[in-house]
Amino acid sequence: MREKVLTVIVPMYNVERYIQQCLESFLVPEVMEDLEILVIDDGGQDHSADIARSYEERYPEIYRVIHKENGGHGSTINRGIEEAGGKYFRVVDGDDWVNREGLIHFVRHLEETEADMVLSNYHWVDHTSGRQRAEVEEICPGIPYEVTCAFEDVAERIFMKMHAITYKTSVIRGQPERLDEHCFYVDTEYMLFPLPYVKSVSAVRDFVYQYRINLPGQSMSAEKLQKQCSHHERVLDRLLQFYQQHKEDPCKGVLEKTLARIATSQYKIYLMLSGNHKGAMMGLERRLKEDFPKVYGQVTNPAVLFLRKTGYVPFSTVRWMTRRRFR
Repeated sequence: MREKVLTVIVPMYNVERYIQQCLESFLVPEVMEDLEILVIDDGGQDHSADIARSYEERYPEIYRVIHKENGGHGSTINRGIEEAGGKYFRVVDGDDWVNREGLIHFVRHLEETEADMVLSNYHWVDHTSGRQRAEVEEICPGIPYEVTCAFEDVAERIFMKMHAITYKTSVIRGQPERLDEHCFYVDTEYMLFPLPYVKSVSAVRDFVYQYRINLPGQSMSAEKLQKQCSHHERVLDRLLQFYQQHKEDPCKGVLEKTLARIATSQYKIYLMLSGNHKGAMMGLERRLKEDFPKVYGQVTNPAVLFLRKTGYVPFSTVRWMTRRRFR
């Protein structure tokens, strides 16, 4: 049996309303035999596993369902890395899906390239209206499509998002870090941990990943952000430590830019939390400024820059405006 071109792991936890659309989207005759779809059932309690098993029974050469105890999104990716047999590796969550036309071109490119990282664009798709839009028009502005480039030449232009990234399986398996388990917001760990070992990058123009937004209870909702503040702090802290170990590597620029984005998300959480978290926010500010000045300098959020300029005096007003925006 020849090696699969692409292993897709599908983390699955109580997504019975969406998993069929996800799994069906890979049944593209032109490329389906090149795919290995590992559906990682993270101890869900609904009928998601039954739906996934029906695909495994009908297409055993493509789908495989793996059952495990609940350990969170990071644990499903860790397990997928262990099990993957394809040349390339990517994640598609069980409530999202892929664009069929984009998938064909994308897989054909994966057959031909040997790049350590392959970029493809993605759409945000509103769950209620079905409206589709790109978060960014280009994942890596200026990179020639379907041409392998040295990572260090383009690293600082890459807009790092999990939905855009496919890694060579040997790279993601060979790097020593594994994602935090029983923890939310580990997407960024998945994105950043392999970067010190990436030497080459290629990109396709296609929009492949279709990311469903505005789902009830989605992990990035304001309510969940407040509830899971400690998880976000945990991930940010680990990634800052990771950056400290690799701040002289060619990936340092993209690490700094991405960590600034994560730190900005942490600032927003502090501003949205009930109660006064001015002390926590200023503490993070001091830590970044003293220990991670290049990350500190990459923060561009207007509200944060305004607070810095005014010595945090209008914190209550900025907090009120932020919370009002997310109501």
